[in-house]
Amino acid sequence: MIDYIIGLLFFPFSILLFLNLFGMTTIEKVIGIPILLIAALGLIVVQIANIIGSHISKEFIIRSWILSIVMMWPSVIYLTAGFIAYPSALITALPVIIASFLFVEGIYSFYIDHEAFK
Repeated sequence: MIDYIIGLLFFPFSILLFLNLFGMTTIEKVIGIPILLIAALGLIVVQIANIIGSHISKEFIIRSWILSIVMMWPSVIYLTAGFIAYPSALITALPVIIASFLFVEGIYSFYIDHEAFK
């Protein structure tokens, strides 16, 4: 249940990132923090919430860990780009990848399983 709430919380950031990428807005920072940093940290928070949610429900724990590790890699690359040299094409694509992953998590959050409320 917590993963649904957190996924919905960061859904607007994915839309804002897409709007920035398509040139419809030019918002680079929110409260002085770069929006891509907020989105990268948000993606990690959403994945940790998914892991916690799977442990609470005692279902799909291993699958949740595997998927969360896969879904966190863009954020890890973004956060470590200052220390590790990555290809410039990958760094350039990170905003699209992070926005896409957050968007998918946000859309998934609209599906609330009725079994979660039992």
